[in-house]
Amino acid sequence: MIGSRPPAAFVGALGISIVIVAGLVIATTGADLPFGLDQPWHDFLVAQHNPVADAVARFLNIAGGTLSMTIVTVVIVAGLAARRHFASAVSVALTVAVASGVASLIKTAVARPRPTDGIVPAGSTSFPSGHTTTAAAITVALAIAFPYVWSRVLAAVWIPLMAVSRNYLLVHWLSDVLAGAVLGASVALVVAASVSAGRARILKEPSPDRAPITG
Repeated sequence: MIGSRPPAAFVGALGISIVIVAGLVIATTGADLPFGLDQPWHDFLVAQHNPVADAVARFLNIAGGTLSMTIVTVVIVAGLAARRHFASAVSVALTVAVASGVASLIKTAVARPRPTDGIVPAGSTSFPSGHTTTAAAITVALAIAFPYVWSRVLAAVWIPLMAVSRNYLLVHWLSDVLAGAVLGASVALVVAASVSAGRARILKEPSPDRAPITG
């Protein structure tokens, strides 16, 4: 139908493909150095450093790290399961796991060096930002499962905050965090669509004890 929205799974798959293609371009053309707005944005943030912003960014570095986000994800999934929101619990868990896994694979394949002046310890590879990927994955998954104002505000605030903090700490280029945001959100769309389709299929199938008797 003309003017209708494309399916969420298609949009998500397109977003993931864009990040992968961007990674391939970086890996195969030697474009591992900053390009576009990467360096100007980096230089601008270097000049903005102050004790308060440093403290906030360092806190976000820990809050958005693997251990912290794993704990948050487990708590959210357990809470959803306890309230019998099983499909949402599965969606959130799968989204975070898949997004983190895909981000790690792309990081390894692309092997883009980080900026050399980072002010916190970080791994050796830069593209895409794992912190930003996870931030987008978990908040967009929640926004899809619970399409209310609070969930949308959470995603609209947490994703940019995490992205900017990674740039502010000088451990990622702008293109790294943009790729992470797209990747996390895209995985959330694909997983939510897949879980929804699987749930619909299960609900349509008759249970064995209610199968019609023939013959």
